[in-house]
Amino acid sequence: MIDVSNLSSINIDEKSVIHYVNQMLKFLKVNPKSDVSILFVDEDEMTKQHVLWMNEDGPTDVMSFPMDNVLLKNSKSIKKQATLGDIIICPSVALKDARKQSINPAYHLVFLLAHGILHLLGLDHQEKSQRGVMQKKEQGIMNSLRT
Repeated sequence: MIDVSNLSSINIDEKSVIHYVNQMLKFLKVNPKSDVSILFVDEDEMTKQHVLWMNEDGPTDVMSFPMDNVLLKNSKSIKKQATLGDIIICPSVALKDARKQSINPAYHLVFLLAHGILHLLGLDHQEKSQRGVMQKKEQGIMNSLRT
């Protein structure tokens, strides 16, 4: 089940979010019955969460909290149903970032969903070798949504 809650002051099309997440899980060959929770929050709440969990001040665009320790290995499918975890997105930070990068804000929000899901599946971008793998998966997801 995909659970979406919007506590931010920015209007979010929750049905579209669910659609995109379903498409992403399908592309990644993750059991479609797996659980993902997505929460959209304002900058004050994101700042609180960022300090609490990352010990970093100020808001960020996206944070992910994996649950069942499900790892995506190469391109193998994840057959078992799992609780993948929670994703928190701050739309106002994402919109500011999109403007700075001159990219479509809606595209950027969808990209952050993909980024968050990959974190739930154990991918990271701290080291250069990991960053390349994650970027390739992100691009694959985004390309798959265009068809």
